[in-house]
Amino acid sequence: MISIRNSVFIKFDDGDSVERMELDIDSAEELPEIDDFDGKIIAQGSIAWDISTGDFYGLDSEGEWHNQNGEE
Repeated sequence: MISIRNSVFIKFDDGDSVERMELDIDSAEELPEIDDFDGKIIAQGSIAWDISTGDFYGLDSEGEWHNQNGEE
């Protein structure tokens, strides 16, 4: 399950809302693609907390998630 803890609107892009998000996920396998939410694009700098491990992931400008603990 994915929950949006917080989001900040940045701009509109072709009708979609680009937002920097803080996400809660049950496991890293659930890390979303940038366009997985209808009408929203996840922006660079968004973070996701993997509740099962405690790891945090950050989203880069290419749409890739990176483990912030230094592990991939």
